Amino acid sequence: MRLIAQQGDRRFWFLRLKPPYDTAIPDFGTPFVAIVLACDPTIAPDIQAAISAELVAKDCRYVLAWGVDSSSWDNSVDWAFIATDPEFNPPNDRMVMTTCHDDETIDDVICFALRSTNSGLHKFHDYLALMIGNSSEIESDVLSAIRSKLITP
Repeated sequence: MRLIAQQGDRRFWFLRLKPPYDTAIPDFGTPFVAIVLACDPTIAPDIQAAISAELVAKDCRYVLAWGVDSSSWDNSVDWAFIATDPEFNPPNDRMVMTTCHDDETIDDVICFALRSTNSGLHKFHDYLALMIGNSSEIESDVLSAIRSKLITP
């Protein structure tokens, strides 16, 4: 994982997960936002579910899904959150918001993450661009979009 940009107390990180997808999601110690950049059309559902569960376990409170079959990612995170309670009714104060950004540019998704994810419940300081799979072109676009919005370290 590497720090891409910072502005005040807001930090934007980048982490690429590649098969066999055994890299751990970082623990920021506070709730954070994740942009899941789905670049692997062959990812197995059980691996996707494990990554989603790890995001929820590490206190990710907002997931923006973009890329290949992105709606499956917001659904997977929703199910991972619901599964945190044995009665499938987790408390609202632990809620994970999910959004799908199928037809948007990466630049639009980065703008949404920075401008629209904070609410009365959360003022996020850490943002994680989580690339699932590998695409040097998408990685370059993501890093450029992040750097254009925040000051680089």
